[in-house]
Amino acid sequence: MFSTDLLRVKYKKDKVYLEYIGNNEKDLIKEMASLLKENLSIGEFKNEIKYLKKAYDPKLVEGISTLLLRKSVVENKSPIDPRIIRNRIYSYGPVIDDSEKEKILKKVKEEIGVDPLKYIFADLEEEMIIKKVPELIPENLLREYNFELLQTALMKTLRVDVFISNKWKDLLFTAKRLGLMYDAYNDPLRVEFYGPASMLRLTERYGRSISMLLPQIVSNKVWKIKAEFVGKYNRTYILETKNDDAEFPLEEIYSEITFDSNIEKDFYSKMKIIAKDWEIIREPQPLIVNNTIFIPDFMLSKNNINIYVEIVGFWTKEYLRRKSEKVREIKLPLILVVDESLGYEDFNNENIIKFKKTINIAAVYYLINKIYNNLINKIESKDNKTINLKENVISYNDVSKRFGVPKENIKEGNYNIVGYTRLKNYLIKNEFLEEIKKEDFNNKKISELVDRYGEWIMEVLDYLGYQIKWVNITEAIVKKIQ
Repeated sequence: MFSTDLLRVKYKKDKVYLEYIGNNEKDLIKEMASLLKENLSIGEFKNEIKYLKKAYDPKLVEGISTLLLRKSVVENKSPIDPRIIRNRIYSYGPVIDDSEKEKILKKVKEEIGVDPLKYIFADLEEEMIIKKVPELIPENLLREYNFELLQTALMKTLRVDVFISNKWKDLLFTAKRLGLMYDAYNDPLRVEFYGPASMLRLTERYGRSISMLLPQIVSNKVWKIKAEFVGKYNRTYILETKNDDAEFPLEEIYSEITFDSNIEKDFYSKMKIIAKDWEIIREPQPLIVNNTIFIPDFMLSKNNINIYVEIVGFWTKEYLRRKSEKVREIKLPLILVVDESLGYEDFNNENIIKFKKTINIAAVYYLINKIYNNLINKIESKDNKTINLKENVISYNDVSKRFGVPKENIKEGNYNIVGYTRLKNYLIKNEFLEEIKKEDFNNKKISELVDRYGEWIMEVLDYLGYQIKWVNITEAIVKKIQ
């Protein structure tokens, strides 16, 4: 990404256009590359290209120069770390006259064995020596210039709408892991990102994160970006650009992004210990509710009730307010866990838990159970307490899934299930149970009974007063208790 002073744009009414480069600039790239020679200092190279700034846009020349030098191998020419030289000189304190200065420089020279004045600032950029020049393909540099120009422009945006032809899920998960602020919509598929200019603090840090998303966008065959751009006089302009506006780098140029997931790992490991009665799933499938896409970090499931947890990256008060309102509107059981260090305002909500460095797992667990109990109460208040079944035998799990009620409430008899007897894990129709009673299971092999009826027969046998007697290590028979 370029520094913002190298951004090249044109304004026309309420729109802004990026000044991409193409075939017309290939000769300039070749000429500048020919001036980049080994053993030149960076300062000398910059002097060599000064004349080009009279014929071309100085920002363009500086931008290409930045890319060329970034690809070169450079080092300082000092045999000793210049910081050591400076420390030795400054250790003698301030000097009053030239004679004292000469004495100090002579002493330092004797101590380190080199001329201190020659190498004192050898580590400054202008003094660095070009040791190896890159093998250059002008078309590749042209592509990289356009890519970095777009990256730099994104640093000055308030909102960024992204449309891509495919890889939507990858884009959303990458945005999530980078901690970006976004709203995702399903029909049509689009993602609206909050731009760096919307942040009053952490602007550069957030900008670097959003720039890391760009390779994934431009690697699509078809893509489009529409953004609110903060331009001259701090006015807001519309920036629109798409895949065929210019040549951009190929996907292979970019290495895979790595993420620091220590917070998520810590949350998962601790929650597994404290919430043993919950099933915890990392990175569940995206949720689409009322045309809005949500990507939670965790789903906690119990008795067919799902509660979601999202660990929020960067945030503003406005972002959290909008997100909380959406969650409330669609009645989604979602807890937002917010890192206070990545925001700058104060915002409180009943479903938001803030943390510094580490997440208060106990607070999250308390809120999960509070939401769960509220959902259970709502389910029970709406239910007429009667469940109608047709099967001869059905498990509590299957009843729970079918009717969306907690398994424990079924087992405890909180629902009226007419014509069925409750066993340990199953419900059995009374008429069918009477038929089973007529059977004589005495001395029958367990394995044969399970094959014939299913696992539920074990609970029926126990209910009917049979017990199991092991004949050997692998075989058991049924005996009637006298």
